[in-house]
Amino acid sequence: MHRPEFKHVIYREPEYLLSGTPPSSSLQSLKEVVASLNIESDPWVIDKRAELRQLELGPRRSRVDQQLSKAIDKQSTFTHRGLRDFERAADEICSDLGEWAADWYIQEVCKQAVSAGGTFPEFSFSWSESERKYLLKHLARIKVAPTPDDPEDIPRRSSDKVEKLIEILLGEKTFFEDLDMEYRGLIFVTRRDAVLALTEILAQHPRTANVFSVGGLLGESGSFRRHSFLDITRRLLRQPADKTLNNFRIGELNLIVATAVAEEGLDIQACCNVVRWDLPANMVSWAQSRGRARKQRSSFVLMHSDTLAFASTMKKWEEQEEEMTRLYNTRSELHCSDEDRSTDDDDEDGGLRFTIEETG
Repeated sequence: MHRPEFKHVIYREPEYLLSGTPPSSSLQSLKEVVASLNIESDPWVIDKRAELRQLELGPRRSRVDQQLSKAIDKQSTFTHRGLRDFERAADEICSDLGEWAADWYIQEVCKQAVSAGGTFPEFSFSWSESERKYLLKHLARIKVAPTPDDPEDIPRRSSDKVEKLIEILLGEKTFFEDLDMEYRGLIFVTRRDAVLALTEILAQHPRTANVFSVGGLLGESGSFRRHSFLDITRRLLRQPADKTLNNFRIGELNLIVATAVAEEGLDIQACCNVVRWDLPANMVSWAQSRGRARKQRSSFVLMHSDTLAFASTMKKWEEQEEEMTRLYNTRSELHCSDEDRSTDDDDEDGGLRFTIEETG
């Protein structure tokens, strides 16, 4: 396969991380709502306390008591955990993508939660009417600042990281088209919520809206325990995964923003440009995502902060890859050497050699 050209993009960390005050008024309001939560007011806790009072001593009472104690200790009822996850996701989006993305994300999550009467059909478990109302009540307390319809508002309120990404995407597309090559790009993002927000930015940003046809891909979780309030964000995908992949294959989409689900296992054709929005977690992730950039003259771009020293980590991964290649080549040489050896029953290492006549 063709080895891609490595490129590095260094972006400036936002001042928000130092000041601690988010520029998004919607995020400030969400933080205030989460800070005001009282676990004792949660309907699930109230119901469990009532159940506990009615149970006699025994295994059943012990189990309920343990469930209740654990939930209170960890502040981990479905509603409280969901709202904290919501705050954490919005906070990371604000610092990583900027104020516009945070406002858009909070607005869309609240809108999805309220739609269809807040029935949350994607949750496969049953929860009480009082819990549903409790969650919707707190979501209604968030003062959501609607995102303006003007696309010019996006660059004004986006992070330096977003602008650096757009620069590299436009530059790579021009480079490949000057070579009469069709541009196909893939951006790897760690958080699924960031995939949604970044896809929306690239689809609406005045510099990219008419240049790229963008799709988003998220991994699927079959684990019951991983179902959470933020599962509603799957509704924000522009189209289903199979349609996204097919449109990318036939050329209707030329850029995909994806989680690690696209690193392996999915039928995604080779790309000429792969960008790591987030640094890979390990050498395997690095090698797999880089392997998507295997067209001739392809490029592999790593984005990292001006506050991080990533060079030593990448050097370690490159050394590990070289060792992996050396071991593979050694194995191949030994295999070729074995084929040239005598077919005697005993080989020179003292082991036994067995040969299948039909195949050799």
